[in-house]
Amino acid sequence: METDDTRAIFTAVFAGSIVLANVLAAKLTWIELPGLGGVAVPAGFVAFGVAYLASDLLVEYHGKEYAATVVNGTVVTLVIAYALVFLAIWMPTAPFYDGQEAFVSTLGGSASIILASVVALAVAQHLDVRLFANLKIRTAGRHRWLRNCGSTAISQGVDTVVFIILGFAIFPSLGLGGEPTWGWALVSIVVGQYIVKLLVALIDTLPFYAVTEFVERPA
Repeated sequence: METDDTRAIFTAVFAGSIVLANVLAAKLTWIELPGLGGVAVPAGFVAFGVAYLASDLLVEYHGKEYAATVVNGTVVTLVIAYALVFLAIWMPTAPFYDGQEAFVSTLGGSASIILASVVALAVAQHLDVRLFANLKIRTAGRHRWLRNCGSTAISQGVDTVVFIILGFAIFPSLGLGGEPTWGWALVSIVVGQYIVKLLVALIDTLPFYAVTEFVERPA
């Protein structure tokens, strides 16, 4: 596979997974964790795992500068996607269309959740890119599992903390939508969601090794 091919593929997978993950986050799924019980997690957590895999591959093959540029472009893309969604909600509804309420309920997230997702994306993805690149340098390109798992585990933790605290506590307290959640309830949401995301990060190691084993790196 040519270098330009991997650049295009990894970029498209990253941006597409991020936008789709935010759409899928409208649904909460229920996962039973041993010792912790049931945890409510946005259904987009798998798509986020794919996005982190793609960003790590971008750094691996094309460097942190290009990967950071892709992250910035994807943040802009996500903002535009949200704007287009709300434009569609605002458009007049056809008289025979009876799905407007479901459409708004599914795609018209509160301002607090939308702002939190954009901020968390920008912070966590840039952190992931930097951590991955630094770990690759410090290990002289060895221990692929360490830079893949290490960067994703830390940045997913930051993503979870930033998103949950902003989206469920701080922004609602500022009147941007929803009732604020504080205390142990907030901590339990963070811990539960992070454990699920951490499991996905560990699973990501398998496809990361598969791609880096069979796709030739640029000279």
